[in-house]
Amino acid sequence: MRALTLKATNRAVLVLVLIAAGLGFASSSVSAAPVSINLCATVGTATLAGGVNVPIWGFGATATPGNCAGVTPGLPGPVLTVNVGDTVTLAVTNDLPAGHPLSFEIPGIAFNAGPTDAAVGATVTRTFTANEPGTYLYGSGGDAGRQAAMGLYGALIVRPPTPNQAYNSATTAYDVEALLVLSAIDPAFNAAPETFDMHGYRATYWLINGKAYPDTAPGITAAAGQRVLLRYLNAGYDNTTMLLLGMHERVVARDARPLNVPFDANAETIPAGATEDAIATVPAGSGPSPRGFPLYNRQQHVTNGVQTGDGPTPATGGGMLTFIHH
Repeated sequence: MRALTLKATNRAVLVLVLIAAGLGFASSSVSAAPVSINLCATVGTATLAGGVNVPIWGFGATATPGNCAGVTPGLPGPVLTVNVGDTVTLAVTNDLPAGHPLSFEIPGIAFNAGPTDAAVGATVTRTFTANEPGTYLYGSGGDAGRQAAMGLYGALIVRPPTPNQAYNSATTAYDVEALLVLSAIDPAFNAAPETFDMHGYRATYWLINGKAYPDTAPGITAAAGQRVLLRYLNAGYDNTTMLLLGMHERVVARDARPLNVPFDANAETIPAGATEDAIATVPAGSGPSPRGFPLYNRQQHVTNGVQTGDGPTPATGGGMLTFIHH
């Protein structure tokens, strides 16, 4: 996990980390404050399961707006964490190849009036007040979706005043937190994003936090009786159904908006571009698998690479799969 640089003022909480599969984290409640975040959209390489390298466009953190020297993009981008009431200034520099203006957006966030796009070599500054807690997906809407398909996306978490709650209600309290950014890669597209015919787009790698199983190991660790907050963000093109085997999850919010009537499910479809928050209470016992309780793509995107035979590659499976375990 690469070191990332951040700048904040006063007592603001701003966490910038590259997420690994099933990573959970928590922060304490602090007073609202001004927060400055500097990002670069730049080019890089991602290593997929089996050692396959593909070019990507992704976000990385930088200490100085406009300076992308030495920035390594993440897949997904850095996790941005702020508190309700924070006034946030986002400076996003476009270090993409020529001819690719960037359009930075966060659905569900009301930005202050101002520019939205940045030409190559330029920086766009967007500001907002974090009024509502929740899970948000940030990214670039440039090139009619091609930039997002190349990897320009990431998670923004706005935390409520009470620690270890997803939202203002005590019913959203949790013990363990896990981010699950869902996406996919067609290596042929990534190799030629400017000329690729999107009618032929066919994802062959299905990812959780930029990794496919078995690289999603060790998964999510939680003790029996603990409540696990699953923050789903679908950064892919397809609606994605995730199945949790051996336990139920209680869906408490969609698109950073708490549900009036939360409900229990063992499989949930997260639309493309949407987010969803669910809480699963870990039962006693070892789970239905030797590795614990499987959390996987119900559409059977549990393979890595093009499948040429009757069985999955690798034989143990892959793709959009991780585990909750003790």
